[in-house]
Amino acid sequence: MEGTAVESRPEDSVRRGESGHQPEDTHPTRTCVGCRRRDRQSHVMRVVARPIGGQDVAVLDERRRLSGRGAWLHPDTACMETAIKRKAFHRAFRGPVDTARLAADFQAYLERRDERSDPPPSSLKAGQHPHGNPMSTQR
Repeated sequence: MEGTAVESRPEDSVRRGESGHQPEDTHPTRTCVGCRRRDRQSHVMRVVARPIGGQDVAVLDERRRLSGRGAWLHPDTACMETAIKRKAFHRAFRGPVDTARLAADFQAYLERRDERSDPPPSSLKAGQHPHGNPMSTQR
């Protein structure tokens, strides 16, 4: 029978992408264990459980290179407090983990991040010295 086979239209594959998923956001996303909101992977921090002194300890994986199961957390004190209160790290790592070191490392990370942050944008226009004169004398 002619016409019984379903033919895909070229515009369908372009619209949906080759995998069939909508191409809305191509960035990897992760769910914060504190607030449970999904966000880009670049906006959350990775936490891993490491065996230290005979017990599993939750530690920050700032470079995202440590092996093992990871949990993701927004760099926000409220998310950290909520995750610890709800025992979200215990669930994420499928067992009890010590979070005392994580809380201290997390606070130190936030302080370092705040120190590194860029100063507020200048009100100078491009091409001006701080005293307001143009950088170039050629006109």
